[in-house]
Amino acid sequence: MKMMHFFLLVFSFYLTGCFDDTTDIQHFMIDVEASSKAQIQPLPAIRVFEHLPYSGSDLRNPFSLPSADAHNQSGEPKSVCIQPASRGAKQALEKFAIDNLTMRGTLGHADQLWALIEASDQSVHRISVDDRLGLFQGKVTAVKPDYIEITEFIPDGMGCSVQRNSRLQLVHASADIAEAH
Repeated sequence: MKMMHFFLLVFSFYLTGCFDDTTDIQHFMIDVEASSKAQIQPLPAIRVFEHLPYSGSDLRNPFSLPSADAHNQSGEPKSVCIQPASRGAKQALEKFAIDNLTMRGTLGHADQLWALIEASDQSVHRISVDDRLGLFQGKVTAVKPDYIEITEFIPDGMGCSVQRNSRLQLVHASADIAEAH
């Protein structure tokens, strides 16, 4: 019975908040409507659609394979065409692009020096001169204490390759610590 009285008392408090006098709210709404002016931007002018005829019917269809003569647009055959010899099994770092590799350090002594290379999958590999890396048949030509020299054969899009020499610099430990914080 006491519980019933308690619920009845709580319910009566809720009902006291409900009343019909809303004049103050109505006055406030009238004041706000009178003081605010709606500024609706006019609609932009409707442009008339102008039909343009298609004039590219004499061009190659982008959904069909190009013809064999489309590769060499200049018509002049190259006098020297570098084509690296295809090899059998690839080494572990040949599935990563050069920009996804990081030189972390070196091991060895004056006669033999190895570079420690970290790949984008967080694996670390030990490489030396004549090892292969990169997507374009890159070959390590020199290992120095702070960089390695790489020779790659980049396809030129016309069936040949261009030889490119590049370096992979050692990442200093202080720079890695600063990036971590």
